[in-house]
Amino acid sequence: AASDVYKRQIQLSDGAWLAPASLEIKVEGREIWTAFSDRSEDQGKTWIRSEDFVMPTLEDGKPDPRFGGEGAIQPTFWESKPGQVHALLRTGAGIVWRTDSTDGGKTWGIYTATDLPNNNSGLDALRLKDGRVVLIYNPVGENWGARTPLDIAVSSDNGHTWDIIAHLEDDPDIKGEYSYPAIVETEDGIAVCYTWKRERIRLWQI
Repeated sequence: AASDVYKRQIQLSDGAWLAPASLEIKVEGREIWTAFSDRSEDQGKTWIRSEDFVMPTLEDGKPDPRFGGEGAIQPTFWESKPGQVHALLRTGAGIVWRTDSTDGGKTWGIYTATDLPNNNSGLDALRLKDGRVVLIYNPVGENWGARTPLDIAVSSDNGHTWDIIAHLEDDPDIKGEYSYPAIVETEDGIAVCYTWKRERIRLWQI
């Protein structure tokens, strides 16, 4: 099994640390992805794992066709109000999935579909001090699609709708890859870094 812990933790309004995590396992030759959160109330000395985030089903109990592929991994978190935590996730379904928590990441709701395309590549979100949420991602709605372009989008309604504000990379060459982004707030704005063509790291101060 492979575990994803590269995404950064966030500190919640109650002082707890919340870290995104996921697993990639094979069951009878089929790869299954699950995501969850780890919460620490003692500054990382001990951690409590949440239950796996839950896949939705239709009224007849069958899987919802919008939630296909292997599952979801590599969540990115933000807190909008005390205890109100939100996650966006990488999937193989062609779209980003979302789940929300009302108790600081201890428990989570069922996945919902977003309008954001996803190419089975990592993404990262950040809530700014002014309440807007910034997202860096590849807006490609194809499983294992090209990891180009790489865009920044901003939401003013807590991640329900997004406006693309910048193309950091836009390489028509299918071999161009811009992936595994990370974004943090700085004194001067935001800093963004990501893998550049699997050759080096590129950093932007915006």
